Amino acid sequence: MRFLQIALLAMAASFAQAEMKIAVVDMQRAVLASDEAKIAVEKFRAAKQDDIDTISKLETELKGIQDKIAKDGEIMSEDERRKLKNSFEEKATTYKFHRQNMQKAEQQELQQLAQAMEPKMQKALKTIIDENKYDLVVRPEMVIFNGPGTDITKLLLEQLNKK
Repeated sequence: MRFLQIALLAMAASFAQAEMKIAVVDMQRAVLASDEAKIAVEKFRAAKQDDIDTISKLETELKGIQDKIAKDGEIMSEDERRKLKNSFEEKATTYKFHRQNMQKAEQQELQQLAQAMEPKMQKALKTIIDENKYDLVVRPEMVIFNGPGTDITKLLLEQLNKK
């Protein structure tokens, strides 16, 4: 008798699960792909254009030094090679410094944007959940597999982009 009760309970649970409407949403991807985020990234890049140009220039100079060493390294004097190597190391250090600062600034900017958009995103997500009567909405990191039609990230993005 006890076995029959457990079996019936398991069957009832599986039927209840089958009726649940489940969706997956990547909120970070939706925020970063939104029109508001694109505008913020453009403004950030415009404000940081000098730094971007510096990084680009350093990349070009580093590539030039590498090419020169590869091409003429065997016929250079030891002193010339040492000077080029020192110049390369200096520029590489400067490049890493500027690159890391740019990445930190960009990361902070995106984090601030995500925080600023949080209320709007939650409201948009609530609207989608209510309209489509979802029982469960999870992040993609929590899912091993999701079938077609379960990802509502595009719907969230469309809702965020509504004026």
